[in-house]
Amino acid sequence: MKNLSYLFFMLIFLSACEKKNDDLVNPMVEQDFPQILLLSDEGDGELEDEDKFSFKITLADRVDPSGKELGGKIIPLEKDVTVNFEVSSFKGFATLSSYLMDAKAFYEIDDCTTSEDKGIDLKLVFDKTTGKGSVTFPKGVEEIEIEFETNDKLFDDKVFNASSRKLEIKLTSVSPNGEYVVVNNTNKFEYEVLDDEGIYGEYELDMSNQQQFDNYIKLFGLVNDKVKGLKINDVEEIKIEFQYGELKAIVVLKQTQNVAECGKVKVENVEIEIEGDLEELDDDKLSGDVEIVGGIEQANGSEKEFVYKGSFKLVNGNLELKLKGEYDDHKIAETILAVHK
Repeated sequence: MKNLSYLFFMLIFLSACEKKNDDLVNPMVEQDFPQILLLSDEGDGELEDEDKFSFKITLADRVDPSGKELGGKIIPLEKDVTVNFEVSSFKGFATLSSYLMDAKAFYEIDDCTTSEDKGIDLKLVFDKTTGKGSVTFPKGVEEIEIEFETNDKLFDDKVFNASSRKLEIKLTSVSPNGEYVVVNNTNKFEYEVLDDEGIYGEYELDMSNQQQFDNYIKLFGLVNDKVKGLKINDVEEIKIEFQYGELKAIVVLKQTQNVAECGKVKVENVEIEIEGDLEELDDDKLSGDVEIVGGIEQANGSEKEFVYKGSFKLVNGNLELKLKGEYDDHKIAETILAVHK
């Protein structure tokens, strides 16, 4: 009886072990996950008279096999693939072919050279009627760019357009459709045509107006010590640019510097640039609210946020900004800044 009891116990034990092993899940390693091709940005926009725009296709970060990059890095493909994409959901114009004239594809080899310069063909195909296209994403490359030539006369009028003019681009598939390369077909790139009769575009400050110069220094000296110490005789010009999703406040100094670029040396004016994201902007109106948010890197590597809030009013190219500023426990009371196109 003891032997039978022992055998019965062992059968139950082995059965339990077998069931336990069935429930085990082998951990997935990095190589089990596919390489993912995706759009590098969610959107962009240019003024009505711009004759081109572009979008980029990149690879998603993966775990660095060497362990040097803790945040992950792009691991290039080992074989060429063909990426299919589609331009759709366009608004403000009747047909894609009335706006998109041509297209080309390239990638950056270094700061001064692209694949186009070397005569490398990425086999871009684009149908302006259907909006469908395809392009080669080469092995060994981290990112490619597709640039569209646009009809710069289609929207370039002298009328403020409150309705949107835009299009969307999505990646649809990749071929050969292997296990280890896929596309993210859920994210999209949205391109908007910005109206320069509205808030968007470049404005200049009247350098003969000492009060307006002082107002600019008061506002943007809040976040930049170099601006805070400027005198009017130091400055060549001051510009404010409302761009897609951001504002740039630029001071061009009379001081110059030599800039080396692609083997050539140019003499350029020194610039002080402050950038902030447009968190709020009534861009479908000629007057409304505006909020600008940005970050300033500190000496210890951290970042502190600044905020400008207020309103704008645009009349015949003359822009009046009323802004309050806040940064690092310092505040600027409402200040009026007047600039013109």
